Amino acid sequence: MAVKNSAARKHFALIDDNFIYNSMANLVIAIDNRACITIFNHTCERIFGILASDAIGKPIKEVVPYTGLIKVLKTGKAHIGRKVVFGNDLYIANRTPIIKNNQVVGAIGVAQEAIELHKQATELDETNRQKQALTSIFKHTREGYLSINKEGYINLINPAMVELLSVSSDNILGRHITEVIPETQLHLLQIDGTSQHNELVQLGNQNILISRFPVSNNGQVDGAVCRVICQDLDKLAAIAQRKNHAKQESRADGAHYRLDDIIGAGKTISQLKDMTRRVARGPSTVMITGESGTGKELFAHALHAHSSRCDGPFIKVNCAAVPENLLESELFGYREGAFTGARKGGQTGKFELAHKGTILLDEIGDMPMSMQAKLLRVLQEKEIEKLGDRAPKKIDVRVLAATNRNLTEMISEGKFRQDLYFRLNVINISIPPLRDRREDIPELANYFITHFNREFNLNIKRLDAEVAGLFEAYNWPGNVRELENIIERAFNLVESDKIELNNLPQYLIKQKETVRPMNNDKTLPVLLESVEKEALIEALEKTGGNKLRAAKALGISRAWLYKKIKQYQIGL
Repeated sequence: MAVKNSAARKHFALIDDNFIYNSMANLVIAIDNRACITIFNHTCERIFGILASDAIGKPIKEVVPYTGLIKVLKTGKAHIGRKVVFGNDLYIANRTPIIKNNQVVGAIGVAQEAIELHKQATELDETNRQKQALTSIFKHTREGYLSINKEGYINLINPAMVELLSVSSDNILGRHITEVIPETQLHLLQIDGTSQHNELVQLGNQNILISRFPVSNNGQVDGAVCRVICQDLDKLAAIAQRKNHAKQESRADGAHYRLDDIIGAGKTISQLKDMTRRVARGPSTVMITGESGTGKELFAHALHAHSSRCDGPFIKVNCAAVPENLLESELFGYREGAFTGARKGGQTGKFELAHKGTILLDEIGDMPMSMQAKLLRVLQEKEIEKLGDRAPKKIDVRVLAATNRNLTEMISEGKFRQDLYFRLNVINISIPPLRDRREDIPELANYFITHFNREFNLNIKRLDAEVAGLFEAYNWPGNVRELENIIERAFNLVESDKIELNNLPQYLIKQKETVRPMNNDKTLPVLLESVEKEALIEALEKTGGNKLRAAKALGISRAWLYKKIKQYQIGL
């Protein structure tokens, strides 16, 4: 130890005392027992406008008149925190005697600008206020906080955490974390310094949600902090469920989707979105056509959501789902006693419910001819007449209609009124089938993967390359709905982090096997039609010719099945 101290003394002896004083921003002056200047640093030179070489050795009163250092030298008593003015600036000075062998041999004074001291005092005061605020939050928050050092010993804990752990606050500080929570991994965080957020852990009989993160000091992990985000997950889930239910109720008569919710950025779908946005601003009736599963209802929602009626109701009626004898009362309502079995008080029809809003007549091609005439009158006169009521009632409703059927063919066959068609088809929005917008398939697949990851609590990342290629080549008779159905099916079978060929339905895998040995004399559309025809025949054979079951097995509508049977001239 003596050797070390000797080396230290030699090291510091090499540093000139004046070098230390001149490095200080404060004013430093020292005098000897004759009141002559012995130290005069660079700050003094700047303030008094005299070089140290000219000041040192002179009596201090010749350089700094009215200094208190002479009095300190005579009395041997220090002056602390004295205010001194040099030029136009106020300084705070500390003057102390230099004592050796119980004798006063000199005096030294150190002064600092009052503005700088005030700034430091203000910063310290602000720091104290922030500390008090954080301490108050830390003490009164219902979130539990616990901090440990790098060895795993508790150095900070707030009352909420003490209450949660059901321990005494008197002896918890200084204890190792594993003594308080044996199952915790908090003390392991300093190994790699990683954070853990929103982790579900069980504490006794209670499930809690916590976050853990390391405390760093100069780039080194110095400990860790645990924060309890939620102590009662069951209560939180109940609150979220109530809010979600309330939200759904509040939006029950509103549009649920906007154009931004419609997946696809390809040229075809982008142009269609732009057209829909423009059409939404007007009052005209709109006919939305397209194959089953293309997303006609989504566009109907978007038309309402982007219109001036967006704050009004959005009412949907599936014309194919309501029995013919009930459709009139469903659309227009009825008065009490209008017919046997009529509800007491009557019923408000869908058109009346849609007043100041929008009504979507889905599957309009399946509306009976008798109702078509009545609907035409509503569109022309903008009024309805309830069953059992002779007085018509004016309504303000924008009408949207949707169908996957060819209405012009139905008109020629006498199954749909031409005058109603022209009244509904003021503007036509034709949704392209998925095979005509193949560039959107990857984005749609990713969207459904993300959606079903939440539903199934899985982490599927992508499609296998073979699957992606098959999706690009497939004809998609069921369109987007069929794609969604296939991906959901795959989620029930998937065993890795990607959807593979063996997770797909057999009719799709069979197409892959058929397309692989491609002949040069056949184009891809011809091959796909061949596969599609085989899939139809196989489904019909398996269901014994039951078209409804065959359509469900293929993920397509019955109307689309009939169309394909006719197209390929499949005999039954």
